[in-house]
Amino acid sequence: MISFLTPLYFLGALAVLGPILFHLIRRQPKGEVEFSSLMFLEPSPPRLTRRSRLENLPLLLIRCAAIAMLAFAFARPFLPSTQSESVDGIQEATILLIDQSASMQRDGMVTRLRDLAQQVIDDCDDDSLIAVVSFDETPQARLTLRESSGLDAAMRKAAAAEAIDQLEPSYLSTDIGQALRFCADSAALLDLDGERDSSEQQASGRAAIRTRVVLISDLQTGAKIESLQGYDWPDDVWLETRVVKSNAWGNATLRMIPRQVQIGTENSVNASPDTVRVEVSRDEGDEGASTFRLRYRGQDDDAVVVQVGPGQTRYFDVPLPAASGQQKDPTATLELFGDADTFDNLHYFIRPEKAKQTVMFLADNQSRLSDQRETLSFYLSQLPWSDSTREVKFRVFDRDDLPTAIDPESIPLVIATASSIASVPVEALQSYIGNGGRLLIVIESDPMPAGKDVIGTLLNSPDFVVTSGDDDEFRLIAAVDFNAKLIAPLAEPGVNDFSTIKIWKHWQLGGLSEEVDVTLRLDNQSPLLIHREYSSPDAAAGHVWVLGSGWQPTQSQFALSTKFVPMMLGMLGPNRMLVPQSMLVGETIRDTSGEEIQLTEPGFTDSSDGVRVAVNLNPVESRTVPIDLDRFSSLGVTVSSPELREQDLQAERALRDVELEAKQGWWQWLILATMGLVAIETILSARGPKSDE
Repeated sequence: MISFLTPLYFLGALAVLGPILFHLIRRQPKGEVEFSSLMFLEPSPPRLTRRSRLENLPLLLIRCAAIAMLAFAFARPFLPSTQSESVDGIQEATILLIDQSASMQRDGMVTRLRDLAQQVIDDCDDDSLIAVVSFDETPQARLTLRESSGLDAAMRKAAAAEAIDQLEPSYLSTDIGQALRFCADSAALLDLDGERDSSEQQASGRAAIRTRVVLISDLQTGAKIESLQGYDWPDDVWLETRVVKSNAWGNATLRMIPRQVQIGTENSVNASPDTVRVEVSRDEGDEGASTFRLRYRGQDDDAVVVQVGPGQTRYFDVPLPAASGQQKDPTATLELFGDADTFDNLHYFIRPEKAKQTVMFLADNQSRLSDQRETLSFYLSQLPWSDSTREVKFRVFDRDDLPTAIDPESIPLVIATASSIASVPVEALQSYIGNGGRLLIVIESDPMPAGKDVIGTLLNSPDFVVTSGDDDEFRLIAAVDFNAKLIAPLAEPGVNDFSTIKIWKHWQLGGLSEEVDVTLRLDNQSPLLIHREYSSPDAAAGHVWVLGSGWQPTQSQFALSTKFVPMMLGMLGPNRMLVPQSMLVGETIRDTSGEEIQLTEPGFTDSSDGVRVAVNLNPVESRTVPIDLDRFSSLGVTVSSPELREQDLQAERALRDVELEAKQGWWQWLILATMGLVAIETILSARGPKSDE
């Protein structure tokens, strides 16, 4: 079938009416001659004896043919190509990318999602491949392009519809970026006929067939798309979006603010064990309520009534419910009322409970000193060891009441002098530190050889030596390792000055191995505080510190300085007995059987050690405001729509037609033929009788 590049030029064929009219119109004589003998007669019109008729028909046909052929040439005729450039005759493929994350738990979202997906399936051409991919945190192929290629047209649509009907939303968060990359890679690496190697397709950056990825999602702002940054989006793959809209606007959500302690300083403004700190936030939107009620499950009365406007985030102290029964239930569930979207209105948590811990101090000759201010334990007993998550007691142990085994969770820190450390078996100390324990050894007097051997073993320094320092004058701290975890919180300007602490008496430490770090060094280059870390894949890291001077006023000003409290509390470390108030859906945990499992829904579960753990939705799923679609284009994704795609296809077809017409060049031969007809017409007109006289 012949096609035309510029068919409007066919209007020029109407010019064939000209020769026909000229052949029908007879010319009147041009000149008039008056005769004197006729001047007395009355004029009368000439009587027509016959109608105008066509004369010299071959000449007329040649002229009409020349004009028609000229119009045909200007219309630029060509024969379209009948060869398909696709794989197995398939022009396009459609990948349905279906969102099944937690935000799709909202009322009516699944029904609308399936309706949109079915509409896309119905609109697909019969010769198009159809694939179905669902995603939340990770993509999952429900119907692949390769599987679709093995089905006929009717079966493809039926298989895709069945895959969509089986989809159910999960409680996991949304990762659109990873899902789009999965679909684009599936299209780019597709090889149905075996003619192109997958590595060649990937290197060329082109898809095996033209593929559209139809993303059907609520496109909520909390979805991750950052992984598309720097991704080389393949050619012949484009993205179309179908937004699943919710009936409600201005979603509200709540979450618990966990209590965290760092270097003995409260990060949370709430320190009361009878209340919990709650964050209530609301999305942008003028619709919806601004007054919400918080109530514990199982309680008849509201715990608190709050006001949160559109786009606001507010914090509240909510009193805990009264414990019922003799055995206190560690779990609690707080529910938010007044929000139209209820999928994220529950928050599960473990009641905050302070852990009981002890800081152990190994005494030697403490009782023989009359002035307690000259003892190490006096200053340690004044420290605020406890915080909102634990109650820590400072206790002095004699050699006779030492436990046979020291538990790092109940005794997170052991402080001993170089003389008393020899009374503890070195194997017990190594086991304690290897399981995450922390040990501080203070050299306030010349240690016995047994004490030196224990310290050298713990530091893995066989050549460890302790010698008396120069006591003629005080020494100052000249070098500080601010990269050390113990000192890093004191690196800020205003608190990083150690040079004013005077050391009256110290012991020089030598023979240190490469595993030992020097945290503080005196101005005579003698190490004052050294540290070794015990790393273990099965337990928290253990730590050993050795201080080359005491902190009594007769030995140094360390106890009276502003650095003493944060450094001692830093050695205590985080609360290892702190039960996590909440984990997120999607995180992994070891269950009671010891197997590592992924948390797939909110609620409560038990860890491998029998500890009750609360599981909640990822808060990013509550950010339900739709994402700006321009962000996909800014990340390099080819974004289109049915209307834009049709325009692109028309432009592609027009460009292909121009190329085909230019290759065939029919117009040139038509022009030559027209010129030949004009020459014949000229010859016939000159030889034959004129039809218009």
